[in-house]
Amino acid sequence: MNWDPIDQTVLANEQVDSAGLSWRSGAKVERKLLRQWFLKITDYAEQLLSDLDKLTGWPERVRLMQANWIGKSVGAYLEFPIVGMDNKVAVFTTRPDTVYGVTYLVLAPEHPLTLKVTMPEHREAVKSFIQEVTGQSELERTADDQPKRGIPTGAAVVNPFTGDALPVWIANYVIYEYGTGAVMGVPAHDARDFVFAHQYHLPIKTVIVPEGGNAAATLTAAYVEPGMLVNSGEFDGMASQVAKQGIIQKAEAGGYGKARVQYRLRDWLISRQRYSGGTDSRDPLPCLRDCAGT
Repeated sequence: MNWDPIDQTVLANEQVDSAGLSWRSGAKVERKLLRQWFLKITDYAEQLLSDLDKLTGWPERVRLMQANWIGKSVGAYLEFPIVGMDNKVAVFTTRPDTVYGVTYLVLAPEHPLTLKVTMPEHREAVKSFIQEVTGQSELERTADDQPKRGIPTGAAVVNPFTGDALPVWIANYVIYEYGTGAVMGVPAHDARDFVFAHQYHLPIKTVIVPEGGNAAATLTAAYVEPGMLVNSGEFDGMASQVAKQGIIQKAEAGGYGKARVQYRLRDWLISRQRYSGGTDSRDPLPCLRDCAGT
């Protein structure tokens, strides 16, 4: 949680500015693990999204803002076995067509596997990195103008599609609450991964090219558009959209993945008091009574 040490209260992400300071007190916001109560509104994400079409008289910009807040993403859930362990790292991706171009895997510092997979010779450095990063706000970590920083764990996972061993890193820009808290690094086809790979001298492998094009010998920027698959085994020559379905089917048949829909929406935190000015104001909560009056 975002914690204001002066006001002694939890803050929403929107109440933390780009410098990581509380919007009200100006204090440096801390990250804390606190037991909280939530309403599980994520169970209704699809209904909330589809019912936006039933709203009449609402400005289109408001409906679009709500749709973006719910943030529906269609993609795949894939599992990468950890070398030397029985565990697997699960990732969610909207671009399964790029899976043959994965050259590393990144865990969020808060991921429960982070310290478990870290090799002994990397443990102290990783602990220091985690302590530093988890003290920052989410906005600090994910802002476009913030540096993408990471540290190796010494561990490796296996790409189930290629059999290649891939290094496992920890990075500040991966947030545990988003997706699965782990991402597959595809620097040739993701702008953020491209910057990270160049910074830490990680391999870059092109697996998507424009229709009728060829893979460039040297990439000057990530190619993030759909196209035609190359260097992707049996899927070479397929269009991205067709290959996505084929790759998901292969993952399902092999038992290491499946189609999945993910939402940006998070459960509603209801145990937090918000203080506005001098007034103690609490979030209004809906209350329902059943037929028995309870």
